[in-house]
Amino acid sequence: MCFQNPVYVRDLFGGKATVIVFGAPFNWNYAGSSREEMEAKNPGISGVIEDVMREFEIKRAFVPKPAFNAKVVTESDLTVELLPGFFRGADADGVILTKPGDAYFLASADCLAATVYDDRTGFIAALHCGRDALIDRAKINGDTARVREHESVIYAACKYFEDAIINHQVHDLHGWHDETGWDPELAPRERFEVFLAAGIHAETFDHPTVNHPYADVNTRMIAYLQKTCPTAVVDAIQGKIDLFELVRHQLTWPNSHPVIEDGLDTATSVNDRGEFLFHSNRRDKIKRNLVIIKRN
Repeated sequence: MCFQNPVYVRDLFGGKATVIVFGAPFNWNYAGSSREEMEAKNPGISGVIEDVMREFEIKRAFVPKPAFNAKVVTESDLTVELLPGFFRGADADGVILTKPGDAYFLASADCLAATVYDDRTGFIAALHCGRDALIDRAKINGDTARVREHESVIYAACKYFEDAIINHQVHDLHGWHDETGWDPELAPRERFEVFLAAGIHAETFDHPTVNHPYADVNTRMIAYLQKTCPTAVVDAIQGKIDLFELVRHQLTWPNSHPVIEDGLDTATSVNDRGEFLFHSNRRDKIKRNLVIIKRN
């Protein structure tokens, strides 16, 4: 390999998925609409991405631009092949992975990445769970013309799984759905398995509600969260938000297995030499980490 070792590689859900997380010091930013544009912005990145795909046996990488729009797409929405097997296209905050060897790539610096395995369909939702992918700021600020279809990318993924069963796009693996519809009394309470990776923790994720240029909008956002998910607000004055708790809360319907986290903080976690493990938007607005969610 010509790239640095990942922070970690973790197999999930009995080997159904693998999460690969890369951090600092390498800049994993692959922004651009062509190989040439990617190279112009970050020389060498396209070759490194190809090396990573070969090393981890990724057949197809689906790479929507994170858009904070709470949309979840499929392979049919990502058809622009910038590199061999590296597909872009629609802007979205999530991808449904259905085939072995397919993967989702997320270049981020503090935004949480979620891997959600749905036991009924056998599908995996790979999700960008940044703050504005989990809450609809237009709704909070009263901009009704811009309110999106799903408030959260989590809800969009749940809806996709449900529709796949209802519309017979897949066979219910366990027989909890029949011709008359899905019966929640027949389905197990523990339906989802979830892993959260490479996100900023609440202690450094502040949105001050006083003496700040965005105090008014921050106040509205914190008030909304205190009403809808109070446990996600760690400090109301400083506006410290726990993204991990917000995801856990949104996955209480339908009920899921306990959510597993990697325990790392993109803003503060360091290696044994005291060097930051990750890039953080709190320190650098340009450099990015890379989270890969692969379907096995």
